[in-house]
Amino acid sequence: MPSHKLLPPKFAAIVEAEKEITRFLSDPCGRLALSYHESAHAIQFRRFGVETKYSGPVVSHDCPTDKFTACYGAVQVRDADYLRLAAEPEKLARVLVAGEIAEIVLIGKTDEGTADSDLSDFLIFAKGRPSELLLVWKRTREAYLRELSADLNQQREIVHLAALFEEEIFGTDRSVRETSNTPAEIAAA
Repeated sequence: MPSHKLLPPKFAAIVEAEKEITRFLSDPCGRLALSYHESAHAIQFRRFGVETKYSGPVVSHDCPTDKFTACYGAVQVRDADYLRLAAEPEKLARVLVAGEIAEIVLIGKTDEGTADSDLSDFLIFAKGRPSELLLVWKRTREAYLRELSADLNQQREIVHLAALFEEEIFGTDRSVRETSNTPAEIAAA
């Protein structure tokens, strides 16, 4: 992010992106969908031997277009590992379709546009002609939907990692679980 865009007064596009992040993350269903989505990506990356790390909400700036985008949370991997997977379109497709499919299987739906950036990344980084890559994407998506729908252990794994993702990125919601007083403190009150 160019430093001059952060100086007071804050750039209007940054303020709007921050508001978008706040709106999205204030919705428990949105946070749950994001957690399932990113955890499914992480599981697939790890199956291909790629280490992952979670990152939280951030406003990104694309210098060539001077556009700001809001990212609510993500799984991060090393560029070299991502490019290695991109050389094998079937593997990269498997990783990238996993997020949307996890939402569909575990929540029953996905919000419109959820997989747009995943598909866009696939078409940019995967090796091959776009028409062939779209066919790989479609076949991989259909196969993974059947697989995840039938695999309760994999569904449990996604739910478990989603809880860890949410805890790491958003922290514990203390409004839900207050520290309770001991019985003696309650009786004394």
